[in-house]
Amino acid sequence: MRTTTRMAGAVTMALLAGTVLAACSSGDSGSTESSAIAAASAAASAAEAPSADMQALCDQMVGDGLSPEDATATAEENGYVARVGTIDGQPQAVTMDYREDRFTFDVENGVVVGCTYG
Repeated sequence: MRTTTRMAGAVTMALLAGTVLAACSSGDSGSTESSAIAAASAAASAAEAPSADMQALCDQMVGDGLSPEDATATAEENGYVARVGTIDGQPQAVTMDYREDRFTFDVENGVVVGCTYG
């Protein structure tokens, strides 16, 4: 769960930094600065909103002790995709790309015991 918090924070900071840098490069600092602040606030809210929903789903899937198939079905019913990252401690072949709509499950003895997103 610590990984998901860091990832969400990193995405938010990247969005904020990009918005601020874009504002700094403009000649009209008054209106651009207020626009940059508004855009940064919107970006931060947007980056955190899905993560709260996804965190709740992760907690539910792990807490309910779902099978990977049931957890995947739950994810898909909520508009997300899912994959298995580890099975009984053995890493599975997965890509390292960041996807806001994807869960990655850790499975032990046929039960989801860990969940991250992004």
